[in-house]
Amino acid sequence: MPRLILILTILYQLISTSPAHAGLPPLRTQVLPDLTMALERYRVERQRLDIQRRDKLRKVERAYYLRLNTLKMKVPDPIEPKAMFETTEEYRQRKALHRKELAIVKKTNKKKLTEMQREGALRLQVAKIEMEWLKAQLTRLSPMAETIGHLQDKGCLMTGDSATITVQPPNADAFLFPVTINHRGTLYRNSWPYPDRDRAETIWRGRHELKVFPRYSPEPSGDGGIALTLTAFIVADSKKTSLIEFPIDTPTPFDAITRLERIRSDELPSARILMALSNALEGPLPNMRFVFVSSRPFDMGSPRRTPGRLPDESQHKVVLNRPFYIQTTEVTQAQWEEVMGNNPSAFPHCGGDCPIENIYWQETLRFITKLNALYKGKGRFRLPTESEWEYVARTGTVDPWVQSDSKASFYAWYRENSGGAPHPVATRRSNLWNIYDMNGNVSEWCSDWYGPYPETPLSESPQGPLNGEFRVSRGGSWFHGIDTIRGAHRNSDNAGDKSGYTGFRLVLDIPLSALQGADPPFKDSGKK
Repeated sequence: MPRLILILTILYQLISTSPAHAGLPPLRTQVLPDLTMALERYRVERQRLDIQRRDKLRKVERAYYLRLNTLKMKVPDPIEPKAMFETTEEYRQRKALHRKELAIVKKTNKKKLTEMQREGALRLQVAKIEMEWLKAQLTRLSPMAETIGHLQDKGCLMTGDSATITVQPPNADAFLFPVTINHRGTLYRNSWPYPDRDRAETIWRGRHELKVFPRYSPEPSGDGGIALTLTAFIVADSKKTSLIEFPIDTPTPFDAITRLERIRSDELPSARILMALSNALEGPLPNMRFVFVSSRPFDMGSPRRTPGRLPDESQHKVVLNRPFYIQTTEVTQAQWEEVMGNNPSAFPHCGGDCPIENIYWQETLRFITKLNALYKGKGRFRLPTESEWEYVARTGTVDPWVQSDSKASFYAWYRENSGGAPHPVATRRSNLWNIYDMNGNVSEWCSDWYGPYPETPLSESPQGPLNGEFRVSRGGSWFHGIDTIRGAHRNSDNAGDKSGYTGFRLVLDIPLSALQGADPPFKDSGKK
């Protein structure tokens, strides 16, 4: 019995004097082994996922190239030189026949290659494997990365390492104490805020009994190991109860953390883009192409400090509930003329590849009605809603360029580089989704009435007000400055007005069966 009492007494003393018990980080020996194990588990699991992805890609590529080899049709033998007793006319006929046979082979191969590309035989399968691999990493590796991040944030204390703190008289107007921490001869100056006078008096009375514990956090070292860096000082009272923490430095995050962050913010969105491009389809008119857009929540509008921001751009969360196809360019003069039989453009000399403009909002609806009648049952064309337009223009995030004239010129025709006229579509860089001229060239009509954004914190597939005086147009044009061509900028125009800088692009809604992998609605591009 006395021995049990002795053991319990020793355990109590150990617990009561342990910094970890008082809310302080544990000693180094308790952190590093756990971190090493977590890093090793992460490495093994990531390697397994990488091998799995590599094997799948090899199988897909092997199957694709086996299919590609079937296109290697027998080519006619090279034509023999003119025979001694062959007439010139006979030789010409033989050469013409040989050229014809070659042309047939080339045409057949080209047709099959085009079909393979349209089906996305390789791109789509590779994109799916990339998506599966990225999602698997988020699912399988996230718990390990969270453990690694937690251990890094938690940090540890070093046995025998300490510092001293000097608390100076308070700055009563600012509600803080200036403090100086001395660690191994290096001074660190900071401020200790306090909420009220009672708390200030408590700190002041106990200032001579304060203890300072330097906290170290693990970070990756250059040789692939683990290093420790001083990241904070923890100030505790005489009972080693933590009172305040003064940050000193931020450790370099481990690859396990940065890798998953890149997947969430960059690589997974890029893979979705690849999927969208692989699912692109040709439209019913010449040079008309649509890109599949998968919907997800985004912040519509702009932050308060955005340069050129107007009051009607209040930021709010929007959810688009249904994916859709959107035209990669604005509707061109040639496409308009093929459906409507006329060309109302103010710039007809620009050419058939230039965007159609100088049209009323109602005229876009007449164009859409005719197009839907011509291709009834294949899908439904319409104008984009304002929220759909902004989501696509900003690829779900921000404008494709930083607010800079030099960079905007790569993406948009606007006042500073247009020369006072529109230009052929797709002659500036596309955004991340391979969609052109969302900013500049011509403004684009949307389906919405203009009005204030909804005041609800979350809006699902908003259609705009039920009525109004003006319609929305978006994107700015060759006529407008850089502030107006921003993705969040809104224009309000009378539906009965037209100008040489306002056109439109189409959205295509197709049956859900088509979105789920059935045959695309338009197989023969450019043919009615």
